[in-house]
Amino acid sequence: MLKETVMQLDSGRIYRKYEILFRSLTDLEGYLKSDPKVNGSVFPSQKSIYMPESFAGAPLKTAIQYCHGGYEYGFSTFLALKKEFDQVSLKKANYRRSIPDFVGARPHIPNFIAGTPKTMARLDRATERKFVRVFINLAYSGNTTEGQIRHRGILTLNLVNLLEQHHIGVDLYAFEASYLGQEIFLAEVKLKKPGEVINVGRCYYPLCGKEFVRRVMVRVKESMPFRGDWGVGYGGVLPEKLFRLCVNVGKNDVVIGSPADMGIQGEDIFRDADTFFSKLNLSKEIYVPKYVDLTGVNYGKS
Repeated sequence: MLKETVMQLDSGRIYRKYEILFRSLTDLEGYLKSDPKVNGSVFPSQKSIYMPESFAGAPLKTAIQYCHGGYEYGFSTFLALKKEFDQVSLKKANYRRSIPDFVGARPHIPNFIAGTPKTMARLDRATERKFVRVFINLAYSGNTTEGQIRHRGILTLNLVNLLEQHHIGVDLYAFEASYLGQEIFLAEVKLKKPGEVINVGRCYYPLCGKEFVRRVMVRVKESMPFRGDWGVGYGGVLPEKLFRLCVNVGKNDVVIGSPADMGIQGEDIFRDADTFFSKLNLSKEIYVPKYVDLTGVNYGKS
């Protein structure tokens, strides 16, 4: 399950990568319930256990149990805001273009005048891709707010829906991706595969639960055979450029970074949505509405 490799970048810099893959949240839960050995020489004091609940949430044992469902902290707020956002955005984003064909709902006037065979117009979804992987790096800085995390979660699920509306299958992967010096830690959990209906309740915990990042993923990190001094600060958020190299991100794949990296402020979700999708630059692949325009609010004007 653990894969340890050495990477050498074009710059000549060498990194040692520790990558652990989980097929599902259930797989992750099973790993932690097996109580993997702690790397005591690097982590003499386990932050996964001793961090205060005010910062890291429920105790480790409870945090692990949340992997199979039942995480409810803030969930009603998440659902209410998601519903409000979906009502404004998804019905507007169901974009279809008119293309010429032999049959269709109405005449295709230019082709009719030109005398070409395809004289009817039918609606088709404007997409050039049939499959995409979406990666979200769950790591974030300590000053990230609940609002920022909540908005990123909602926008990630909205992105999945937008892609699927355009007949693009989605693989959704959650990562804890961090580094210290020349060591890199990658823990991957698959949340959704193409053709599978997304389970909002199960995705909510890894996307928004502070226990998932600060207890569950920290406990996984404590079982890694690191050589550096990770026990002091547990590493920093892996930069997107390095993440793309480590995971071998393809040209059609989508990478979602920390809320701050995605320009998410956590105050108004429609303004955050415009910044989020501008960062992803998907307008050539799918139809993405201007969310602030849909609400009729003009931000930045007195």
